[in-house]
Amino acid sequence: MTWAANAPPPHAGSQAERDDGSARLAAQAIGAGHPAEAAGILETLVAPRHHMLTIGPGWHRDLARAYVALGLIDGAQGQYRLALAGTAGDEGAAGEELTALIARAGRADVVPDTLGPNGAKYFDLRWVDRGNATIDFVTAFVLPQDDADGGAFTTATYRADCAAQKTQLLGGAAFSAAGKRLRSFGEGEAARPANDLADHSLRMICRRDPALQVKRVPSIDGRTLLTSYRAQRLRRTAPPSSPGERGAREAACRAHVEMFVGQLAADGQVSGPSWQVRDWWDMRTEGLPKERLAAATSAVAALARADPGAARAFQPACVQDALAGGAVPGL
Repeated sequence: MTWAANAPPPHAGSQAERDDGSARLAAQAIGAGHPAEAAGILETLVAPRHHMLTIGPGWHRDLARAYVALGLIDGAQGQYRLALAGTAGDEGAAGEELTALIARAGRADVVPDTLGPNGAKYFDLRWVDRGNATIDFVTAFVLPQDDADGGAFTTATYRADCAAQKTQLLGGAAFSAAGKRLRSFGEGEAARPANDLADHSLRMICRRDPALQVKRVPSIDGRTLLTSYRAQRLRRTAPPSSPGERGAREAACRAHVEMFVGQLAADGQVSGPSWQVRDWWDMRTEGLPKERLAAATSAVAALARADPGAARAFQPACVQDALAGGAVPGL
């Protein structure tokens, strides 16, 4: 986690400036061999956001590189396609890297645009060209956990009008984790993309590889995608095994718990067990180098700025580790 020692300071400027700072931090993480940290930052930057916020093609390219390092090949191909769609034909490094990845790992038919904290949207690239510059394609949106109605994923068929740069919903449905249809939704009016990510996605669809054209509307196996997506999330959040990595995780947990207690203190009284959890982590990490602890604190602060949801998701595991270690007697 030493890459975070050079993390840029918090930006007091515009959201665009803060986004650029986060993207630079992610690029540093990739260069220092920390792709999971980079992915956590970049997934937030490329997720659906306000239409006035630009999503840079370089963010998709760097997220693709992080996914390659993490072994998420389908996700990497999806990000490379989005990067290429946003560069107006100037393929550069992204095009070369995608070509090399396909040559090495094969072409992915179903690729996600992100594996962010709130789910992953998948595009089925085995689409059918209807002629007149319109394309029917299928998407699936997979949730990290079932929603209140038991829905685990949705599938929908869209028609893209590449000449008018509009998409139209043709129909879709929500399903349970067992594949049971829970509800359906119908046809919608053709509309221009609602934000930069949707615009990138439409251009990705319209810049299809002609070799992928088939004369049928594809289908997506939502249950298989659900299993794959949740397995990827578990693998990325699993505790590391080597002594050096364990030290990095312990330092990160100490920083997360410090931040958690600080947030509680800012809101009011802090309960006794919370102090005990914090003290347990202090003792657990007192043998670690000060440089590692400082780097962890910088990294956790940067993550909290870039992706508050991901930072909050890390905290419960650290608290549970402390409770399992006897931090609070009787619990």
